[in-house]
Amino acid sequence: MFISKRKHEPAHYMLNIESFSILSEAKTSKIESDVFEASGHKWRLDLYPNGNDDENGAGHISLYVVICDTESCSKGWEVCVDVCFFVYDHIHQNYVTFQDVNGRRTRFHETNMTWGFDKLIPLESFVESKNGYLLNDSCVFGVEVFAVSEFTKMDRCLLMTKPPITMNTHTWTINYFSGVKENILYSEVFKVGKVKWKLILYPKGNKSAEGIHLSIYLGVHEAASFPDGWKIYAKFKLRLKKQGIGSDIEKEIENWFCNSADDWGFGSFLLLSELNDSENGFLLNDNLTVEVEISVMGTLKYFV
Repeated sequence: MFISKRKHEPAHYMLNIESFSILSEAKTSKIESDVFEASGHKWRLDLYPNGNDDENGAGHISLYVVICDTESCSKGWEVCVDVCFFVYDHIHQNYVTFQDVNGRRTRFHETNMTWGFDKLIPLESFVESKNGYLLNDSCVFGVEVFAVSEFTKMDRCLLMTKPPITMNTHTWTINYFSGVKENILYSEVFKVGKVKWKLILYPKGNKSAEGIHLSIYLGVHEAASFPDGWKIYAKFKLRLKKQGIGSDIEKEIENWFCNSADDWGFGSFLLLSELNDSENGFLLNDNLTVEVEISVMGTLKYFV
C-alpha cells in the first residue's frame, strides 16, 4: 500500500460518517454507500468499520469500491481503472491517500467486481485522536476511480537484463571471403536472452561507405512478425577478429531496435584497404571472423 497526503478533496465521491463510535460498538459488519458515477460507470463504497473478518481484516478499517452497473455490460466485459482511497485528517486539514504499492491498475470483470484494502488502517490508530481521523466522532472517507483508456492500457514496463557471459557472444566465420559475390551477407540466427538475432555484413560497404569501408550490423531476426510498437534495447560490441598477432578491432554501441530500426551498427567499421592488408591478419587463409557480444538487453512488456 502506498500512502501519501494531499490538500484537495476526492474528485468522485465522499462519505461523511457521524457518530462513528456507535457503528463500531454496534458491531455493524458493513456499510454500503449510495451509488455514485465515475468514469462512465456506477460504483459504491463498502466500509467495514470493525474490519472484514472474511478477509482477515479484523481490528482494521476495511474499505472497498464495488462496480454496480454490470447488468448492462456485454459478455466478457472488463473495466480497467486507477483507484485511490481517501481518509480526511482533521488536524492537518488534508486527505491521506491510499493506493496500490506497485501502482498496478485494477481490472473489474465478472469474477472481480470488488477491490480495496482489507487492512486500510488499524482500528486502534484510526480512533486515536492525535491522528486526526476522527473529530467529534465524525470521519470522512472518499474515493477516485479513473478509467484507463484503451491506449494507456498498453502501458509497459522495461525489463533490463545482463545476459550471462557464457551466453552473450556469437562468432561468425565467413570462409573464402575473397570469393564472395553477394552485396550483403547474413549470419546464422542465434539467440541471446529471449531474442533471436543475426549479424549483417556488407563485404564492400553499405550506402555511402560502399567501396571504402566494411559495414557490420546487428539485426533482430524476423522483426516483421513482431506486434506493432515493439522495442528491444541492446548494448553490444561488434568485433572483427585478428587471426594473427595483434588485438581485435571492436566497437561498442547501443540502440533501441524497433519497426523503423530493426538493425544497427557501423557503416564504416573498417577501411577495406586495412581489411585486405595481409599484415593486419584479418583474412588469414581467406577466412573472416566477426563477433558480437551483447552486454545489456532491455525488453518492454505489458504490465496491466
